[in-house]
Amino acid sequence: MSDYLNQFESAMRETGIEPPENLIADGELHRFSSNGRPSDSAGYYILHGDGIPAGHFGCWRTGISQDWRADTGQAFSPEEKREYAQRMERIREKRAAEDQKRKAQARQNAEEKWTNAKPETGAHKYLLNKGVSGHGLRSDGYNLLVPMRDAKGTLHSIQTIDPNGSKKFLSGGRVKGCYYPIGKPNGALCIAEGFATGASIHETTGKAVAVAFNSGNLKPVAEALRKKLPNIKLILCADDDVNTEGNPGITKATEAAKAVGGVVVVPDFGENRPECATDFNDLHQHRGLEAVKASFKTTRSIDDVKVKDTENSLSVKLIQGDSLTPEPIQWLWDGWLAAGKMHIVAGVPGTGKTTLCLALAASITIGGRWPDGTKAEKGHVLIWSGEDDPQDTLIPRLHACGADLSRIHFVTSVHKEGDSRPFDPAHDVPHLRKQLEAMRVPIKLMIVDPIVSATSGDSHKNAETRRSLQPLVDLAQSIRCALIGITHFTKGTAGRDPLDRVTGSLAFGALARLVMVAAKNPEDEKRVFMRAKSNIGADHGGFYYDLEQVELPNFPGVSTSQLLWGEAIDGTAREMLAETETTDDSEHKSAMNDAIEFLTTLLKDGPVQSKQIRKDVDQAGHSWATVKRAKKLLGIEANKDGMNGKWSWSLPPKGLKNPEGSHTNSMRAFEKNEPLRENSESF
Repeated sequence: MSDYLNQFESAMRETGIEPPENLIADGELHRFSSNGRPSDSAGYYILHGDGIPAGHFGCWRTGISQDWRADTGQAFSPEEKREYAQRMERIREKRAAEDQKRKAQARQNAEEKWTNAKPETGAHKYLLNKGVSGHGLRSDGYNLLVPMRDAKGTLHSIQTIDPNGSKKFLSGGRVKGCYYPIGKPNGALCIAEGFATGASIHETTGKAVAVAFNSGNLKPVAEALRKKLPNIKLILCADDDVNTEGNPGITKATEAAKAVGGVVVVPDFGENRPECATDFNDLHQHRGLEAVKASFKTTRSIDDVKVKDTENSLSVKLIQGDSLTPEPIQWLWDGWLAAGKMHIVAGVPGTGKTTLCLALAASITIGGRWPDGTKAEKGHVLIWSGEDDPQDTLIPRLHACGADLSRIHFVTSVHKEGDSRPFDPAHDVPHLRKQLEAMRVPIKLMIVDPIVSATSGDSHKNAETRRSLQPLVDLAQSIRCALIGITHFTKGTAGRDPLDRVTGSLAFGALARLVMVAAKNPEDEKRVFMRAKSNIGADHGGFYYDLEQVELPNFPGVSTSQLLWGEAIDGTAREMLAETETTDDSEHKSAMNDAIEFLTTLLKDGPVQSKQIRKDVDQAGHSWATVKRAKKLLGIEANKDGMNGKWSWSLPPKGLKNPEGSHTNSMRAFEKNEPLRENSESF
């Protein structure tokens, strides 16, 4: 897939829209399902692939609308800028034409539904549940129909309300500035969000009400009514969304009142407020009509309106800089695993990511050795897996790694009053924290597989992903353990920056302090484990590793994967992934061949000092990491001059085979119960 198509898909996912399977860059408007339902066609896009790739995408249902232009990495000429501006203007014209077409169809559908519907008698279940009358609504036999008209009286759409209170708008219909009137204005006019709320206000106070349908439409409706009725008093009747971040009910009502010179009234629930009570219909049902009437005796100007805190009053804590003492990073494995920090291990399926992480866990449980030969501090490990069964998959792999299973703890389920359900990392972290506090064991490492399961919302949205992951990150920080989240690469992203390849929102890679990647060559099974990003240390280098199938002693019929660590690797993750995943890539082959030829020519007349070689490499424009791998392939020796103490490189004697030419020769399996133990050879 072309790079601009990948960029366009990523931009769509950033807004929470999952792009269609096949994008067509023909400059025409295409519609697709944005909610996964075959009957849906609310998603749309227009994409030009020629010249400067540009387009527009959005969702009619959610109101998302966004222009897009490809990042070509180059500055645009004046002619290209003019071409782009003209193209975007044509795109906007096509979108506007489609928007008008959809709205016209919605108006026609609304007229037909309203004409064919029958007057509501007040017997509809929703009205009975809310304790209000129909006030001119109609019914199609199942749904209540609430007409949506503009200030001129034109019918644009209909809101349907089923007996259980589920509300929907007609597809493509206009919402902005449309309302449903209850009663006739006489000196004052109330504006409320929902029909039941407006009905309770009218039945209690006798005041006319405009039902705006949602908080985001309060201001457009207020402005339309102020233009139509310039001298009337406008009262914005706010929902008190005390349990919703930012309290949009009061916030939007206040914005609307400020725009039109109105006042705000807020329901007063007093003591013993029901948890879900927010609007005037809730107040009507909880405390009666008199409580609603009493609230209108204390209308407030916008300067008097304050958003109430939640039950746990919030405040912002400030810390003065000179009260903090600098602290070093606490490393479990120097440069790779940090206490209290989040890490990501990503790769395509089949690279052995889980087995690799279990091998690291095993080293912690026995105080063994890391792949670079340094010693691990002994501790406990916490594991949650939404993909693998502990008994037939994870435990056998840990056995093969020689783990001390008494220090391994699997998170499986949540129990309450005799009932149990599977643990959900998106919601149950507070319960996990309590259990860990009761255990009082030193958890050094926590593994979550897959990490996307810890997101309660859309894992492609940055804000939702950050909010969802924060409890896990806070838990890891508070108990000073390293958190590893395992995830996949997005399909079709080979060759791109490893951070851009991590599945889901960019927040996964941004929130993690270290991102590590795993990959294998499908032809020779060579595998690499590399650092792709680090905010707290080196962001390059890695190790070769391999997997083999073994039979577990003392467990007949049980076979599993065993990890074998190999030699250290220099270079970046992107370079190594490119070499590993695309062995037929002529560009990378050419770079390696050029480096081999460069070294052969440079050293053919005898040894050359390393410092001089580095200068020559930079001048020739070669990658130092590629040159070092070419050095290994050629079997070049690095020797220290005894006289001056300087290092030099020289070609090996002709016919000598390089023992490092095959990475598998340096792999080491570990006997049962001996993974990277203290007396192992260093690499």
